Amino acid sequence: MNRFIALALVICLLVLSSCAPHPDLDAANKQVKAVLDNLIKSSEMKDMELTSKIYAHDADMVIIGTDSSERIIGWENLKDVLEKQFTATDSSKLSVKDQVINVNKSGNAAWFSEVIDWDITFNGETSKIEGLRTTGVLENRNGNWVIVQLHYSIPN
Repeated sequence: MNRFIALALVICLLVLSSCAPHPDLDAANKQVKAVLDNLIKSSEMKDMELTSKIYAHDADMVIIGTDSSERIIGWENLKDVLEKQFTATDSSKLSVKDQVINVNKSGNAAWFSEVIDWDITFNGETSKIEGLRTTGVLENRNGNWVIVQLHYSIPN
């Protein structure tokens, strides 16, 4: 009788665990891609309203740039940096390639890597940064994906 009860409990647990909701990882991947597309769009259009929607407004959010002094901690600091950058630039054109997006099995975190070629114009002079390697982490917060960490590097 004890074996029967133990077997019944195991079967019940297996059935219940299979009934638990599973995140739609394909949909999550598409949502993360949309955020990353908006990251590019917000940079090109110098759109702070869109930028504000794609970043976590956390005090410990981290952005690491290509210069050794570019370590931006927190949304407010990033907002200040981007407002200055958007004001200083005439235009930006970013082309993304080799993008890889991964969503964890719980559907609440994602990480990505990509390579960006960036044409940026300051005071009428265009510079090109090729092969800007980008990695980052996003979190799903109540159905809204936001960037919590980015890291940029330029190959030698």
